[in-house]
Amino acid sequence: MPEFRRVWSSAAQLRCSRCTIVVLAVLATMSEAGPLTHEEVTIANTGRPRVDCTGQPMDVHDGVIVQWFPGDLFHWYGMGYRNCTETKGAIPPVDCPGIYRPYGGCGFRVDHAVNLYTSPDLVTWTFVRDVFPLGSRPSGIYFRPKVVYNRKTARYVLWINYLPPAPNPLEAYPRATYVVATSATADGPFNVVTSNATVEHTGGGDVTLIVDPATDIGYVAYGSWSTSHRIAIEQLTDDFTNSLGSRASSGLITPPNNEAPILFSRNGMFYLLYGACCCFCHEGSGTIALHATNPLGPWRPLGDGKDLNPVVDLSGNRRIRAQESFTVEVAVEGGPPAWLYVGDLWASAPGPSHFKSQDPQYWQPLIFNDSVTPATIAPLQFLSSFTLNISVGR
Repeated sequence: MPEFRRVWSSAAQLRCSRCTIVVLAVLATMSEAGPLTHEEVTIANTGRPRVDCTGQPMDVHDGVIVQWFPGDLFHWYGMGYRNCTETKGAIPPVDCPGIYRPYGGCGFRVDHAVNLYTSPDLVTWTFVRDVFPLGSRPSGIYFRPKVVYNRKTARYVLWINYLPPAPNPLEAYPRATYVVATSATADGPFNVVTSNATVEHTGGGDVTLIVDPATDIGYVAYGSWSTSHRIAIEQLTDDFTNSLGSRASSGLITPPNNEAPILFSRNGMFYLLYGACCCFCHEGSGTIALHATNPLGPWRPLGDGKDLNPVVDLSGNRRIRAQESFTVEVAVEGGPPAWLYVGDLWASAPGPSHFKSQDPQYWQPLIFNDSVTPATIAPLQFLSSFTLNISVGR
């Protein structure tokens, strides 16, 4: 591992006031990976927002965590919802009244940030910057950022949900789309190259991306208002800045009223996770799992097809009161990579402020049964903490 990795790994154990200096050194001296070592880390679910190395709550939601090469820093890109407090609504969705209130309210502000934090170990996080600043993008509401790397163009590619201006967000959703931006570096800034991605179905809902590790072909999975929130997958153009639409599509995969797709590849098998529509819902959403040998399908239920995060009481609360956001692939000592589930615990920010920016996340390892093909995933079970022996750069 290059010298800057050794400096960061040591400095992370020192006083947090040095974080900014260390990150600037990292960004200035990135180079190829070298030998790895291992470190035991414990990740806790406390019900409170995670904090960065200065003690500040992390404003980072519905995004993605990526380690761009073995031993690299983990990069957490996520939505910064800012310090606003959203009151309960009088009509459904009660946790999401900003959807029918005037455009720009809490949860639907026009100044959302795309925040980047980095970490050597998934525990100690340093704020880097807003990688998609307001002055570089069309005015509107943004959420659910996803970033992949294109080897052919040597560009990092950001796809993000975009709601254009309207009297209220509900009226904007039928015209919702995806803005695509690129950067030469992982830490941005990202510059818009596609202001209205040409996916097949209009009114774009929650989105995610994957690059097939065997072919380097990119794919986008998304739901849409025009299909009553059914999820489809489409192949991306060679530069990942647009979709091939109906020319290379899975067709509609899921029943109506589903969102929050997660798409990942493990041991040559593709997994699609999704759940019922959940607009900042406090009770959490489900996790249905499908599998396929190709991102364009055919997609089939995984195992018995049951919800991995079922309803557990008459109030509709899920076993884990989270809406799934993404998975994280983590290299660990002496075995295959671990896959971590990360979900947003909406409407659960601590008081007295209850800031949207401080809604925390829930993390846990996915447990795979490799004695069957395809490997199935065990139902989610709440963990207050878990420990991993992860590979880190020296």
